[in-house]
Amino acid sequence: MSDLTRSDRPFEEKYKSSWSLAAESFRRFLILPLNQISFAITALLLFVALFAPWIAPFPFEQVNPSNGLDPPSWQHLMGTDQAGRDVFSRVLYGTQTSLLIGVVTVVCGMILGVFIGAVSGYFGGWVDEIVMRVVEVFMSVPGIILALALVSVLGPSLPSIILALSIRRITQFARVVRGSVLSVKSQDYITACHALGMNNLRIVFGHVLPNCLSPIIVLASVLLGNVILTESTLSFLGMGIQEPTPSWGTMIAKGNEFLTFAPWISLFPGGFLFLTMIAFNLLGDGVRDHLDPRGGSVL
Repeated sequence: MSDLTRSDRPFEEKYKSSWSLAAESFRRFLILPLNQISFAITALLLFVALFAPWIAPFPFEQVNPSNGLDPPSWQHLMGTDQAGRDVFSRVLYGTQTSLLIGVVTVVCGMILGVFIGAVSGYFGGWVDEIVMRVVEVFMSVPGIILALALVSVLGPSLPSIILALSIRRITQFARVVRGSVLSVKSQDYITACHALGMNNLRIVFGHVLPNCLSPIIVLASVLLGNVILTESTLSFLGMGIQEPTPSWGTMIAKGNEFLTFAPWISLFPGGFLFLTMIAFNLLGDGVRDHLDPRGGSVL
């Protein structure tokens, strides 16, 4: 019994130490004030997106023409739009819409882009040439133009918007991962893996990609804000999320004609969009500096 207990201790100590190292790394990340601010705003936005149905005082589609264009008050904290809908409720639900599209788009782009970039960088040769030429074709087209073209063909629906935004993200992840894989695969331990007879699948997913996680995490954190801004731009141009589903871009566009006498319709969703962009950009910069092995604080 005592032998069993002694044999379990090293594993438990190692398991606990890994969590303590992660906690220490996170604590060091939060030392900088900008990291604290960006993390707090991001956490607040995630909280709002998750609990919007319980926080919003009114249903986002509830119409009351008699209260149309009411200014901010205790009953309607951010006023009402031209149809009498509560702007505060619609901004909260718009947070849910924007973060949902942002997270799903980045995850889809990351999964496919990491796979494509890993295959291209690891095998090289004609595989790398073909993949990179295709990636360069898509990268040569401005992202918003590519998204507009795809949404125009597929129609302005949630799946088509995510697909249109994901294609650009796939190429971005593929380029970054390819460069990281080219650097990692020349290391001595990868040569040792080949000498031991490991198959390519095990080498790529077991030894190469785990050492490429830092640039992947940094790119994902930066692209979240970029995707949300692009989605809002599509909605502003009428090619994104359609009414009555709330979207910050749609709300800003609908409020433009009332900007002189009811600026709150566009002002509050625009403020939330600005705050989100600032938070994710600062968070991405903080994560990049933290994970930088030359000067970061990561353990």
